[in-house]
Amino acid sequence: MSDFSPIDVQQDRPYSGTVGANGRLTIEIVPTSSATWEVTQVTTEMPSAPAGSSCVIRKNGLKVTDMISTGDQAGDRPSIILRQADKMTVEWSACTPGNIGTVGVFYNQYPRNRR
Repeated sequence: MSDFSPIDVQQDRPYSGTVGANGRLTIEIVPTSSATWEVTQVTTEMPSAPAGSSCVIRKNGLKVTDMISTGDQAGDRPSIILRQADKMTVEWSACTPGNIGTVGVFYNQYPRNRR
């Protein structure tokens, strides 16, 4: 638990995208300011994802966790800390072009350079 308070209590932000001709979809999540985000939960959904497709969450290219392609949620500890230079991605592969993927990100936002 943090020794300081977030700017706002639990925020959430939706993202979405369309699978390209290569069967892949990557959704990028980056803080919208110089504040630090403590991501506490990520939800993913692509109900039409075919059997054999995959979905993974990464931070700066490193795998955080696998997700069920059609829909899943990841949360609990440890949180994913995103600073201004960090990038979290949700990546689907082996999907049908034109499918829509959605991501929900739940986070606490902290003042710059506090985490």
